[in-house]
Amino acid sequence: MKLNSVDQILHKQFSEYGLNAKEWLRKCALLLPEIDRRFIWKKKGFSGIYEYAAKLAGMSRGSVADALRIMKKVEEIPALRQIVEEKGLNRIRPLLSIINTENQDFWVEKAKSMSRHTLATYIQNYRLEGRTSPEIQPVKVIVYFQVRPELAKKLEVLKKREDFEELLNRFVESVDRPSSQPEPAKSRSIPMAIKREVMSRTSGLCAYPSCTKSATSLHHTQRFALEKVHNSRQIQALCTAHERLAHLGLIENEEKSPENWRLREEPSQSDYKFYVDRFVRLYRPT
Repeated sequence: MKLNSVDQILHKQFSEYGLNAKEWLRKCALLLPEIDRRFIWKKKGFSGIYEYAAKLAGMSRGSVADALRIMKKVEEIPALRQIVEEKGLNRIRPLLSIINTENQDFWVEKAKSMSRHTLATYIQNYRLEGRTSPEIQPVKVIVYFQVRPELAKKLEVLKKREDFEELLNRFVESVDRPSSQPEPAKSRSIPMAIKREVMSRTSGLCAYPSCTKSATSLHHTQRFALEKVHNSRQIQALCTAHERLAHLGLIENEEKSPENWRLREEPSQSDYKFYVDRFVRLYRPT
């Protein structure tokens, strides 16, 4: 159903008022800790900070308690205040359990460059990958297969090398890689056959390890702007947050299969994709 001219005017007015209301509520939330500390609510005859905020700003008890809790962290980490003033309380909510005075520079920078949803996903993966730190040895399994005796002898010698697993992994990836280079793409649109192939690899879910969200985009790991091809082995299905992280340059080993992916703490400026991604971010809000 389409809006007529009067509907359009009413909708525009309501939307503008709504945006202004959010802005003023954000400003009210920033003032709450100092108002509470100075007992201004008591001096004005209110029974508490909750009644004060409810009657003067229409804030619910839950929103007041939430604002006071978040602003307490802002007082501990002053660098967060600028983000709260510009983006609101929700932007820093994912940081509350992980940021401290030692790591504040790192996490403040991430909060400035990411949406709340992308930031929450980054923190979740950061913690998961932190649990499998280099000090913890990965689980290994024994694989049995039959080969000719002469090949078995060669493998026995080869497995004594320190880089045996890396050599084996490179061999597997070379076999998995298409033998011929795809034809240059006629357009930016990915052919339906390739879309189906990519989505079927993960049953429609995000390819990032441990992510169980639905895929919302097909991501060129080699960047279409550079190669102008649709290679199914260089396209991965990603959820919105991990697609954003990829274009922030924060996924390491992106050209390899997803089980090799890990988060980067900072993008690699020596990577040719860094400059393509930076251009993409100019046209994409955080």
